[in-house]
Amino acid sequence: MTRLAIVAPHFPEYTLRYASSMTPFFEVLVCVDAGQLAQEYEDRAIDLPKEITLKQLRFKTFFEFLELYRALRRFKPTLLHFQEAVGPRRAMFNAVLARLLRSSTAVIVTVHDPTAHAGRDVRAAQRTAGITKYVRNLSDKIVVHGRFCADQMAELMPSASSRLIVSEHGLILEPDLMLSPPEPSFPLRLYFFGRMETYKGVEILLKAVELLHEKHFPFALSIAGRGPELDRLEQRFKLLPSVSVFNGFVPPNQIMKDIQSAECVVLPYLSATQSGVLAAAYAGHRYVIASSIGGLSDVVTHRQNGLLLPAGDPEALADAIQLLGNDTHLRTSLLRGARATAEGQLNWSKIAQALSTEFSSLRNIPLKRE
Repeated sequence: MTRLAIVAPHFPEYTLRYASSMTPFFEVLVCVDAGQLAQEYEDRAIDLPKEITLKQLRFKTFFEFLELYRALRRFKPTLLHFQEAVGPRRAMFNAVLARLLRSSTAVIVTVHDPTAHAGRDVRAAQRTAGITKYVRNLSDKIVVHGRFCADQMAELMPSASSRLIVSEHGLILEPDLMLSPPEPSFPLRLYFFGRMETYKGVEILLKAVELLHEKHFPFALSIAGRGPELDRLEQRFKLLPSVSVFNGFVPPNQIMKDIQSAECVVLPYLSATQSGVLAAAYAGHRYVIASSIGGLSDVVTHRQNGLLLPAGDPEALADAIQLLGNDTHLRTSLLRGARATAEGQLNWSKIAQALSTEFSSLRNIPLKRE
C-alpha cells in the first residue's frame, strides 16, 4: 500500500484539495492547522474522500509535535510531503520531522514563495531563513508553482535544480454552485481582494481608478481585505463614488460570492510568485487584469483568459479597464478563456496525475490506481 502523508502548517484549503486529488494514487494522511482550518471553513462543510485521514493540531507545543510524530510513525508514509512553513516554531516542526523520518520515507516540500514578498513577509522569512534552507536541502523533491518560481529556486539554490518539480497551483475557493458568467454589462464590475501588502500594488490601483474618475468613465470596483496598504489608502478610495471598500477579514464564502458578483478580478501586483488570488478568480470562472510579472504570466495568457500589463503603470491599468468597458466581445471571449483555464491548466485532477507520475520515480514507489 502506498501512503502519502502531508504536513501543512499553512494553506488548509489548498492542502485538502491537493490531498483529495491524490486519493486515486495514495492512501492519504493530511495534518493541518486546526485554527486556520476553522477559519477557512467557518461557513463551509469539509467533504473529504474516505481514503483521507484528517488530523488537526495547532503546531505550537512540544506535546503536539510528539503527537504528530507518533501519528506519522504509525501511518508509515511512503512519501512525506511538507508545505513550507512561515514562522520559527512551524518551520522547526517541519525540519525536525523531516530529519527524523527521512530514512524511512521520501521527503518532498512545496515551496510556495521561493523569496519573500516585499513588506512584512520579508521580516518573517528572515527569522526562519536557516531552517527553511535546511528543509529544502534535505528534501528529495521540491515542488514549485510555475516556471518563474522554478527559475527563482534554481538561482537561489543551484543544487536544487535537479530536484525541482514544476506544478500548477490548483483551484481554491471553488464555489459549490457555479453561477453562469454574466453577460457583459455596463459599467464593468471589478473585484480586488486579499492581503493588502506593499507588493499588491494597491496604490497603483488607486491611481488608475482616480484617472478613470477624472475621465468620467463609469466602472464599479469592490475592494475587500486587510493590511497596511489599505489602512494607508482607504480614505482616498472612499472619495470615489464608483469604489466600495471593506477593510477587514472576509470569510471564504463571501469571497466566492464577490468573485461571481464581479466580472473581472484585478491583480496590479508589483511582484509575484504564485497566486492564490489568481487561482480563486479562475475557480469562479472570472478573467483577470494582472501585471505581467513573476508567476502571474505563467498562468495568464494575454487576451485569452485575461489582460497582462506592465507592473507599476496606473495609466496602462486605467486604459485596460476602459478597453474592457467598451469591448463586450473581448469580455465574452475572456470569460470563456477563464473557464477553460479552470477546467484545464488549474484542474486538480490533471495536477495530481502529473505529480503522481513524478513521485513514482522516488525510491521506486508503486502507485495505487483505481
